[in-house]
Order: sequence, then structure tokens, then C-alpha cells
Amino acid sequence: MATRTIRQTRFTMGEVDEVNWKRTDFEDYLAAAQSLLNVEIGSTGLAKKRPGSKTLLEVNDYASPNSKLYEFTDKFGNFYLVLSAPLFLHVFSISENEVELYQSVATPYTSDQLLQLDYTEDNDSLIFTIGNNQPSRLFISSYNPAVFAFEALNIFPYPAYDFGQINYDNYTVSLSGNTTTATFTITGLGSDPGYTTAWIGGQIIGGGDTSEQPLGYGIISNVVPWNGSQVVFTLDVRIPFKIPGSTKGSEYSIRQPSWSNDLGWPRKVAFYQNRVWYGNTESLPNSVFGSQINKPNNFDVGTGEDTDAIIYTLGQTNTGGITWINPGKQLEIYTSNFEFVAPQDVNTALTPETFTIRQQDAFGSSSSLKPVNYTNDSYYASKTGKAFINFRFDGIGQAYTSTNISIASSHLIKQPKNRALVRGTDSSQDNFVYLLNDDNTITCFQFALQGGLAAFTPFVFEVDQDGNSIVDTLDIFTIDNEVYLLKYYTLSENYVIEKFQEKYKLDSVLDSTMDINGEVLGLQLLNGYTVSVLFDSQDYGEYLVEDGMIQVFNPNQNSGPVEVGLIYPFEVRTMYIYDGPSKNNWSKHLTEINIDYYQSLNFYINGKLVPYQTFENTQQQLPPVPQTGTATFYPVRGWNKYDTITITQNAPFDIQILSIDYQIGAEIVS
Repeated sequence: MATRTIRQTRFTMGEVDEVNWKRTDFEDYLAAAQSLLNVEIGSTGLAKKRPGSKTLLEVNDYASPNSKLYEFTDKFGNFYLVLSAPLFLHVFSISENEVELYQSVATPYTSDQLLQLDYTEDNDSLIFTIGNNQPSRLFISSYNPAVFAFEALNIFPYPAYDFGQINYDNYTVSLSGNTTTATFTITGLGSDPGYTTAWIGGQIIGGGDTSEQPLGYGIISNVVPWNGSQVVFTLDVRIPFKIPGSTKGSEYSIRQPSWSNDLGWPRKVAFYQNRVWYGNTESLPNSVFGSQINKPNNFDVGTGEDTDAIIYTLGQTNTGGITWINPGKQLEIYTSNFEFVAPQDVNTALTPETFTIRQQDAFGSSSSLKPVNYTNDSYYASKTGKAFINFRFDGIGQAYTSTNISIASSHLIKQPKNRALVRGTDSSQDNFVYLLNDDNTITCFQFALQGGLAAFTPFVFEVDQDGNSIVDTLDIFTIDNEVYLLKYYTLSENYVIEKFQEKYKLDSVLDSTMDINGEVLGLQLLNGYTVSVLFDSQDYGEYLVEDGMIQVFNPNQNSGPVEVGLIYPFEVRTMYIYDGPSKNNWSKHLTEINIDYYQSLNFYINGKLVPYQTFENTQQQLPPVPQTGTATFYPVRGWNKYDTITITQNAPFDIQILSIDYQIGAEIVS
């Protein structure tokens, strides 16, 4: 009987939605899978077990349910982990397997505000914004040793804006002094126009040779409010007024500081082209403000010179408010309903003269997930939080294109609330974005343009028998290209900082010691959890932790260092058995299954254990060693249209699947 061999050598489409499982006409059917649980897809397309996590430090005295993680880098290239908490930022020094509290710094941020903070880092400063507090920063105030401090930013002048609330066309004004200081007086007022000390830090711009040339201006340094007849402003003159004797109010613009406790403070911040950019205040939700170049605290627009500050309001209606400002290939501005960029030539910078905004697409972005950049690409979540969008700069017409890259795996995008990017290195070309979902799971996006890799796979942590999470992942962040996690253990009520590490195949790994009686102590963190024990690369089984200890079955009375952690399952389940895009896949005769694997140990194929230990090695009590080879099975029955090949593992060892092939008989089985 003639046979046909079907071969799947890659999983570059990742885990796909159930709606695609029967789509044999799907072009990448043999690059997808029904399940890739706790799997990472390598740049060559192989499916490998995800890294485990190492417990670094219990942080019960510092963390809270709304705590977040941040990276801080000083000018010498030293990395710190910053943990936010109510009224504090806790700074930790980090090394390969250690996290240690370095310094705690007081802040004004309450527990509810922690989830609303936006941030950007520049020049030994981690800048934070939130709508009801001044922009502030965590910074290093001195070195040898480094001392961290926190302060509200000393911004002067604030960006100024004419809100149009006061009509001064018919005012009678006078101006005296026109060099370093000036007095600007509005007289003949029958009622209070509303000018108060809230205008200090704003601007008065005067007419030039004509009313269309506002060349003279000054910063408002003092205001004497209406006293029944007049209002008096004191100005720090920046450019002398051309027509200081004018008495027409219409020839002047009196501009109020854009930010204040009454008008609101910026909610969003980014650093781009040596400017700090802010956006989205309560009064100006669709405006962006760029500082002067190399002067992050100066928002003086001056006369529009190249280095002057930039203020711009999106002109489009129904934008829904700015959700993010992102320093991508160009300056990107996301709103609830649209995506914009500030286009620029590759050889020029953004200036007040060249600055403009162009709409690129209309997906709208989630306010929960800060965009992430990689080379020419930015990635963000749609406004519903149910799609992951690639925002790609293509260079043609200085334009971007938007693509929903999760359309085949939409079930894995579950309103993500944070992300961590891991860039490929010399030793590994794998690039990953880890999305922390609202249900505490993680969706891993693996991508490599050269290999056509764009795969989504799900990561899960410890759950109880009803499927409820008993280890909550509160946050995830990249620090020095490594992924750190903040977790809460519901059974033992502990907050913990952990890190993904490739060498571990358990979660929440604790290093401990087993004595000759099999007793392992110091496990209070995992009270109530069932843990797995590794000794000398051998699996010593699973045990329930009680009172911070376990009693391991240890008949040989071995003793020494052990790794204790939580098992997480591995599963690769193929698409339905496939006989070509146009073939009817009813029951056929399946004659042979071959699974190629690399450096793998203790796993099952369709419920059958793949042998990994010879009788001779068992007799000599040698530890099991990961194997590379091909597992071959010969089914004894026909194969149903909706059967699959499933590879599983529930052991603390590595597994890497290179390819799957099967032979199908040409005759249909009746």
C-alpha cells in the first residue's frame, strides 16, 4: 500500500485559535499547533520548554498588591531594580542570583496611584507622571556611594497655552519697561476678568510690526489680581516688545501655564531626540509638550528656533485622549481611537518649524499596556486589549503600517497590563515579548523576521485543582535584558521577586539542603504547595510543604544541595492529522509516527513514555542524562480525522521538539 509522509519541522505560527484547527487550507497549517503550553519557539522553529524562575528575595516588607517593577541604569552602566509601593520607591541592587535592598525613598504616590504611573528613564533619572501630581523623578543625587533621591521636577517655564476663557480684545493695556523686566497693566475693568497668580509662569506675547508677528514676549513672574479697576502683570522679558506703546489688548496674547493642580498634570511621558515629551492633561487631553533640546525642564517656546520647546494639539476630532507617547523610529502618539506619528526626514530632527502630526491608523490603543520597541517596530495592544498590533516603520513616505499579528491566536491576548522585552544575543537569536495578562497568565510572543517566526504561546503558573491561580504574577519587567517577576503566593501570603533563568525547569526555585534522613528545611515561602525536589540532577518526587519543611524519600541516605520548586506542565499538541490542503481527512491508515527531539528527558508521546534510561545505567545507579534522538511509534489502528499527536512532560527536565512526521496510507480505512 502506497504511503504519504507528512512532516512538521517548525512551529513558527505558534498556538492558534480553535477556529483554525480544521482549516487545512490554512497556508501555515504545518507551522501551527493546537497547544504549546509553557513552550518557547526558537528562531529556527523548534519547540522548547520555557525557562523556570529562580526565587531571589522575599519582599513582604516592601511590596503591595499594586506594586510595579522598573529598571534604573546609572551613568556607569550599573543596573538597579526599583519596586514601587505606597509612599515609597524601594531600590534594589541586583546580581545574577541575588537581589538586595539598597535604599528606600519616600514618594507622594498612594496605592491606587501606583497602577496609573507612566515613566521614562534618562540621564540617571527615572521620570514619573500621573494626572494629579507634578512630574517627578527618582535620581542619583551623589556618587561614591550612589545616593538616590526623589523630587518634583523644577520645570520653568511651564508650557503656556491660551485656553480662550478670557476675552481681552477690548482691554486697554499699557506696557512699561522693555529690557529685562516689564510691567503689563490692564486698566478700565468693570469686572474681574479672572487673572490670578495661577498665571505665574505663563507668557505674554506682544505684537511685532503687525499683529501677525508676535516677536516680543515675556514670562509672567507675578500677578496682582483685579483690585476693582486693573490687573498688573510683572514680566521677565525674553525678547523686547516691538510696539511697547500699544494700548490694544488684541495685539497681545496672555497665556496661562498649561499644567497646575487645577488644570491637571501630564499623565504620559517619553524621552525622544534629547527632549522630554509630556501629554494628556485633564484640560488638554490631546496635546503634547516637548521640552527644549538638552533642557528637559525648560518649556519656553521662544520664537520657534530649532532648539525651542514644542507645543502641539492634535487637530483630529474623536481621538479619545492620548494613551501613550512612544519614542519609536519616529515620535509615536497613541490615542484611544487613532495612532499618530511626527514624521521627519532621516537626516533631520524635530523642530518647532518642521513639527507636525500625521494619522497612521485607527486601531486605538489600550491604556493598560505601554508600547514596546524593537528596531523599526513598535508593538501595542488594541484599545479592547484583545489584539496585539505591530506598528512598523517602512521608510516609504516616512510612513507606518499597522498589522494585527495576533489574529490567528486571539485567545492568548487577554487585556495585557505589562510587558518585558528580551533581545537576541550573540549566543541566542531568540527575541521575546512577554505579555502579562489580566488573568495572571503570560503570553509569550516570539519573533524573528529572517526566520518568519511570529508565534504566540501561553505560560501558566501554579493553579489549584479547580484551575484557580494560587501564585499571582503581579508584574513583569526587563532589567539588563533579563526578565524579573513580582509574584504573590496566596497560600503562604508572601511577595517574592523572581527571575526567569534558562537552567531551571521548575518555578520558584529555592536552593536548600537535604540531610541523610531526607529532611529539607527553610521552605516557609512554599507552605501549602506541592513541590518537586532535584538532587544531583535526579527527580526525587513531589511533596507537600508543611511548616516550612518536607520529608523526602531517601533510601540511599544521600545528602547535599537540592533544588526545590513548583512543577509546570509542558504540552505540544499538533493540528489535526493532515493529508494535504485539498484532501479529505477522514479516517486513514496511519502506519508510523516519528518525533525528533534534542537534549530531552522524561516525556510522553500520546501517553507513552519515551525511554531515557538503559537497564545498565539503572543497575549502576547512574543519573539520567538528556537524550537526543528519534522516537518511533507504529499505530495499530486507523486514525480519526480529529485525532492529534500530543507530547507532554510533567517533570523538572528540559525538552526540545525538532520535528514531527507521520506516514498515512493511501487507502481510507472503513
